Amino acid sequence: MKILFIEDHPLKQAQINKFVVENFSDCQIESKNSYISGLKELIKNHSNYDVLLLDISMPNYDISSEDSGGDWMPLAGKNILKEMYLRDIPTKAIVVTMHGSFDDGTKITELDSELKKEFSDNYIGYVFYSQLNEDWKDKICQLLKTFEK
Repeated sequence: MKILFIEDHPLKQAQINKFVVENFSDCQIESKNSYISGLKELIKNHSNYDVLLLDISMPNYDISSEDSGGDWMPLAGKNILKEMYLRDIPTKAIVVTMHGSFDDGTKITELDSELKKEFSDNYIGYVFYSQLNEDWKDKICQLLKTFEK
């Protein structure tokens, strides 16, 4: 299984990568850290990936010692799903978030319903990630098992 993971939080990314690789033996993960780098990779190489793990909130650009990452995009993941729809990119997507609500007041359960309605060809569900408990592990396993070959 080949996964593209678009996630800006290093600890969250590392913990999820480690868990997925340990639990899915034939798994390769490519990670991108911002809206632009993730979208470019997805547009250019979407046929290489079985599934997209997608954070919702992230910076516009990769953060580095020279660059702050540009504007913060509270619903960047939704914008990526919109681009996938507009470009007919068939890759399935799982949202992985540690936020129960977003800057515009939208709750994750509301966003889940909205994404299922607007992007039903791509969006298959969300995982609520927390460093305080491990419930996310069962959910991510459940969703990723559908992609095992």
